[in-house]
Amino acid sequence: MIEVSLNPAMETLACCVYVAVAKQLPFMLRQWHNSLDRQTSAMVSRFTSRIVSPVLQQAELERKYNSMEGNMETRVCAGASEVSVTYRVDECCIELWVSLPESYPLQPPFIREGKRVRIDPAQWRKWMLQLNVFVANQNGSLWDGLALWKSNLDKHFAGVEDCTICYSVIHASNYSLPKMSCRTCKKRFHNACLYKWFSTSTNSSCPMCRNIF
Repeated sequence: MIEVSLNPAMETLACCVYVAVAKQLPFMLRQWHNSLDRQTSAMVSRFTSRIVSPVLQQAELERKYNSMEGNMETRVCAGASEVSVTYRVDECCIELWVSLPESYPLQPPFIREGKRVRIDPAQWRKWMLQLNVFVANQNGSLWDGLALWKSNLDKHFAGVEDCTICYSVIHASNYSLPKMSCRTCKKRFHNACLYKWFSTSTNSSCPMCRNIF
């Protein structure tokens, strides 16, 4: 590996840029980190865990969104770098914990499941997959992901139909609702999901009833 000597000003600038990227673009940073060779990856992990992660963890845990009010309650456990999440609506209840690992954001937040009341197991698995996508596979803060997940649950319990392809009300990338409806079976889909289905299946049939869309 080639060693590059930087003056103190350049080192400070490089650190500031790295921290900014880690804060604003954590998913892109993880993708970059995963593409490194083993030696460089280990060096970046040590630097991040020692210098960057403690700062970002503290900043994340100190944030609080108004969008967390209502059906969702959150409680920060600063000593464990963990957020306790409880979602309640009618007689349904979901409890879970989201923790920030030592090398965050090079490693995504870890989700630990708690109790659930009156939640179908299949629906529970879908919601856990969605939460993983919202907090781990896109850029933004932990609270951004939780707020998006809460909005998804709110719309589900309000009666908004899930997209039959991705099983989510809110699209993970563009945050749209399922608006495309099959004229035959009446199932709804996100525009992006349907476009991907048409592109990969090389036909224009409905993913559910197989009639021409």
